[in-house]
Amino acid sequence: MTVIVETGETVANANSYVSEATLVAFALARGVTLATDSTELLIKAMDYIDSLDYIGIKKNYTQTTQWPRYDVWIDGYNFYSDQIPQELKNAQCLTAMAIEEGTDPLANLARTVTQETIGNLSVSYASSGASQELNIKIGQALRKLLKGGWTGGNTFKCVK
Repeated sequence: MTVIVETGETVANANSYVSEATLVAFALARGVTLATDSTELLIKAMDYIDSLDYIGIKKNYTQTTQWPRYDVWIDGYNFYSDQIPQELKNAQCLTAMAIEEGTDPLANLARTVTQETIGNLSVSYASSGASQELNIKIGQALRKLLKGGWTGGNTFKCVK
């Protein structure tokens, strides 16, 4: 699959907010060399990034991505609907890096075992737990763009 970058102009069939080169440079600037194909990482990261509930309204209901958007205010300033916020681009790169490190925010989470007995097999699961695991850096990058703050109104287990 080819990465098609959304620039803010509602690019047809866009599937990323950053290019492969941008992801590689972002990771290298943080001392990380990516072993996984950057196209695969960006597509998986985009699956997560575009599943979130953002402030504002999609610029065009037929666009393939959640951004660009109208009626977006960041730090008290109206954000132009023909641009993609840097925070969103950073979050996609951070998500791709988290996936590379084994923390995929869309991965199925196993229930937490609180008790285990081998003889006559007895297993107890935690009655409640995190609904989703999220790298804290991703949440911090997205906090100004999501409805309900940096968690988007969801419950997250934060990992460093």
